[in-house]
Amino acid sequence: AVRSFAGDTVSRTLDAETTAGLYKIARDNGCTLYMVLLAAYSMLLARLSGQEDIIIGSPIAGRPHKDLEPVIGMFVNTLAVRTHPTENKCFSDFLREVRQTALEAFEHQD
Repeated sequence: AVRSFAGDTVSRTLDAETTAGLYKIARDNGCTLYMVLLAAYSMLLARLSGQEDIIIGSPIAGRPHKDLEPVIGMFVNTLAVRTHPTENKCFSDFLREVRQTALEAFEHQD
């Protein structure tokens, strides 16, 4: 086997009905669409990898201080969000865990 670091992109467009359903799941669980998609992606990675400890890096705006807002330039950090999807967990319970983890991660991003 030859190690390769070549990547690729997969793009999908969701129809209006699916998008509305995702927003409904978010509303019903007091989450954002980001949290729902993060939980779903985490579960997908867990299923594909067979692991129950998943860390996903998410780009975030790196302007933690008010005085940096008028500064021109790109300020981006990567926030690592660790999740623990298990087979015996229902999605709504896992989504609540991801919500709490994401809120704490954003709060302590520095």
